Amino acid sequence: MKFLLLLFFLFPHLIFSAPAGNPSNPAIIEEGFVIPDTKWVNFRLGYQVYDAEDLVMQFDDLAKENDFYLRKVKAFSNTGIFTLNIKERLDLYTEIGSYRIEPEFRNLSSLYVTKSENDIIYRGGAKLILFEVFDFTLAADIKYSRFWASSSFLTRNDRPINDDLKFSLKEWQIAVGLAQKISILRPYIGIAYRDTQIEIKNAPFAITDLQLTFEKKAGLFLGTSASLGSYVLINGEVRLINERATSLLVELRF
Repeated sequence: MKFLLLLFFLFPHLIFSAPAGNPSNPAIIEEGFVIPDTKWVNFRLGYQVYDAEDLVMQFDDLAKENDFYLRKVKAFSNTGIFTLNIKERLDLYTEIGSYRIEPEFRNLSSLYVTKSENDIIYRGGAKLILFEVFDFTLAADIKYSRFWASSSFLTRNDRPINDDLKFSLKEWQIAVGLAQKISILRPYIGIAYRDTQIEIKNAPFAITDLQLTFEKKAGLFLGTSASLGSYVLINGEVRLINERATSLLVELRF
């Protein structure tokens, strides 16, 4: 477990997705504001900030054949989360909020930079604790996300050009993670598999819609939660390999 803590604190400058979250989250906050801890169901409200400096994606083969080269794709979101918790073993959650993406790519000698409008992302999922042994928790999480938006701007070689770009994102994510309780901290590490498609439609410089997918569908996530076990949880997470991203979550149990 010292290894997990070392990995996490190697990235302090990043702590500020679709984040996977703490595997032991269904059981971290044991007492709420209103609902007694003897009840088999309770709910939580959360606020999450996600910042991806690069989603490490690539164009599909057709775009590559037409000399499109992706530099990077940034993504940012601010979302609210409602979670229904069942017996501190299962979380059923929905997430909604503001999201945008910022692709940068080349076509021949031209550099294109574009940004979507801040629009709404919809996400739903479930997290199940598979087993708990001593202070260790193993859990699995699955979620689905959808996002549509128009373009905010488009530049070619730093000069604005008229456009009617449309962005579309759909994603399935499956994650498995291991956490350990150390006093008020719950450091964790895990692997996430993401099947993601981003489409850029109505591009004036492309014959067909541009399709983006992850270079590597499997990635690493690690982080830690801090909670006294009552009312409030704070969670920071770093995602690596198939994206370079961070997230910060604050959650309340009622």
